[in-house]
Amino acid sequence: MEFDMPSFDNDVLPSETAGKFAIEVADETFQFRTLSFHDPEVTAAQIAECFGAHPLSQFRILQQLTTGEVETKRPTETTDLRERGRERFFVVRSDRDFAFTVDGLSLAWPLATIVGEHMRILARAKESEDLVRVTPHGFEPVEAEDILSLAGSEVEEFRLVPLPQTVTVFYREQPFELERRRWTTEELMQRFAVPAGYKLDRIKADGEFKELKPGQQIKLRDGMEFTSHVPAGQSS
Repeated sequence: MEFDMPSFDNDVLPSETAGKFAIEVADETFQFRTLSFHDPEVTAAQIAECFGAHPLSQFRILQQLTTGEVETKRPTETTDLRERGRERFFVVRSDRDFAFTVDGLSLAWPLATIVGEHMRILARAKESEDLVRVTPHGFEPVEAEDILSLAGSEVEEFRLVPLPQTVTVFYREQPFELERRRWTTEELMQRFAVPAGYKLDRIKADGEFKELKPGQQIKLRDGMEFTSHVPAGQSS
């Protein structure tokens, strides 16, 4: 069975391109690469080898199905690439899987932790949806930079919930109703009328102040708090 060395084009391709069958494969960084095969039926071992995973015994191979579920593939298990929606795979160095659910769908990841931004990709979350973790105390929003643990004694449960079009955030305890989208630091500073020369800070849930960098984009959520400060070495 013949297969090609991977290309490094990250564009999403259809299942069949120029007489070949293309799939997207990534490791834990979620940097997808496009691999092309002549044969429409390939084994998980061939996908891993083409991706450069050696030795094979140290890697887990996963496939995201058309339903959104993620399942582990045995090295000898084949996939028919002629079936649409079967083009996304992950090859990650690991010897186990950690199960979790999103809206009741069963998913798996081969590492004990995953970044919130990557979890949103696995969950196929839309911009109009919020990914939340189900806790005994209610729903906990998942931030892009969060490090989520999947190694607990119970299967972690996540859900996708629709978002309203606006959010209420606070700058120096004053409420602002803003469009729910990604705002740049400069846009927020203008909207909050931050004094010239000041720096804008986000007040995190634990009380930590995090200065927003020029050009940085932040996705607004209800209840976010902001403040501002004079840069070190300057007087107000």
